[in-house]
Amino acid sequence: MARGLYILARLLHSLRPVRIEDLTLDMRLGRTSVVADIAQVRELLAPYGVKIEGRTRVGLTLAGPELGIRLAILDHAYAAAYRGYPLGGEIHGAVEQVLGEYGLSAANREIMRGWVTVVLDRYLNNQPLGALPPTYADLVDSPAHDLARALAAAVEPLLNEQLPDDEVLFLALPAAGMRMTGAEGPGGVWRSAELAGALVERILDRVANEMDVRLATAELVREFTQHVTFLVNRLRYSLHLATDAQPGRLEEEYPLAHRMAMIAAEEIQQETGLVVEAGELSLLTTYFQVFLVDYAARQRREMSVTIVSGHGPATARLVRSHLATLLPAGTRYTIVPDCAPGDLDASDLVVTTPGARVSTNRPTLELSELFDRQAVTRRLNALRIPTLGPLAPAAAGSLLVSLIDENRFVRLPTDAGYPEATQLLIDALRKAGLVGEGFEAATAAREARATMQLDDRLAFPHATDPTLVTPVCALGVVPRADSEAGIRVVFLMAVPEKVAYDDTVLIRVYDEIIRLGGNAAAVAKISRLTSYEQFFYFMENLQSNPTT
Repeated sequence: MARGLYILARLLHSLRPVRIEDLTLDMRLGRTSVVADIAQVRELLAPYGVKIEGRTRVGLTLAGPELGIRLAILDHAYAAAYRGYPLGGEIHGAVEQVLGEYGLSAANREIMRGWVTVVLDRYLNNQPLGALPPTYADLVDSPAHDLARALAAAVEPLLNEQLPDDEVLFLALPAAGMRMTGAEGPGGVWRSAELAGALVERILDRVANEMDVRLATAELVREFTQHVTFLVNRLRYSLHLATDAQPGRLEEEYPLAHRMAMIAAEEIQQETGLVVEAGELSLLTTYFQVFLVDYAARQRREMSVTIVSGHGPATARLVRSHLATLLPAGTRYTIVPDCAPGDLDASDLVVTTPGARVSTNRPTLELSELFDRQAVTRRLNALRIPTLGPLAPAAAGSLLVSLIDENRFVRLPTDAGYPEATQLLIDALRKAGLVGEGFEAATAAREARATMQLDDRLAFPHATDPTLVTPVCALGVVPRADSEAGIRVVFLMAVPEKVAYDDTVLIRVYDEIIRLGGNAAAVAKISRLTSYEQFFYFMENLQSNPTT
């Protein structure tokens, strides 16, 4: 497209029609190639209401509204059209001083310089803007308009000319999508701020309603509301966000945050009627990932492990070094002799070496100097700690594996649908005495609020059971051939009241399940597994080889 942008820049600056023959000479291309490039430029300009008109033996010219021409150049061809443009040292210095006073970032200062350059070039070369559309009236007296007026006031004395009001208001357009430290000053507040506040509240309510996750602190809500304010402005005035982020990569890296961003985009589109483009969706994903990281940090509590030694400190230290490769970073270890272990009930986990004898109500694990990594991982997976939930060893890979055992891996009928599969899993947990009588009703009520079937193959039904002190889960698989339609994997989760456990477990399960849902081949294979042991090894291998 670089050749097409060169053609667009030529048409923009030329004082007379540009002949195709001249373009072929300048570009050292054949006529057919140049004509194909012109067709691409016509397609690029169409959304702006701009055309390339041509007359035989005369040449090509740009035709259309000046607003459309400027926006097309600024969106696509600024570098080609204005690289090396002589703005002048005095004007450049005056513009920089104003932009610095308004606290714009380096990237946003560069954007504003570009808009100032286009305004001055076009207006001073007798290409005035004319009347702006009525929608621009919302920018009048906004913080962005204050910035534009300050820029005009700075450059007009150097031009010996006063810019028309519409030209100044046009300069406010890019600033409408920018954050300025001066935005809360004498310039007033954005009209879109009230809309953004209500939108953010609805977005977070819907995330909480559909995913049972309420993330944000007041500080982050304020930050996110500011972001949505500028996002709505960018959508309203067709400002395209320049971003280096790759939407597909962010979706793959942060699947849960991306799903939350999709909810936000749907709410914004419903409110404004405007489609959230890929760059904006990437930035929303980034914000939600910040929410998730902040939430996890606020919920995190260091694990306390006491190692009771029956064979002296050397064995205990070796056991500690082995455990450190599996348990979360930040775990606190204490080594005590079995003859005087002290109050073990203050620990989250008690680990004994062979020969040690202890009495405690805490989860207990016996380990020796000989360390079978896979065996220890499976034993850690099976442990449950009140308030901390399941132990998810750092190297174990799959949290889903750690939340179930051989008795809660359930093969379901081949014709089971999502509702039947969920009911069968609830029945299995209730029969085993693992959930209370009210869990079935709670799951139905949760499903009525928003379906927990993530797609046509995968579901994650979950609800609160106040009788629990730690999460209880079951995995149901519906064997299906690759060509068959229908639900394949259902992961059922019963969680305690939020005050009774670390509910980041729910977030981590969501994240792993959504990642799994992005791997259709893996979901299909899991649906045909026949035992928990097969599931364990499959998920362990899946972490290192997603194409397993």
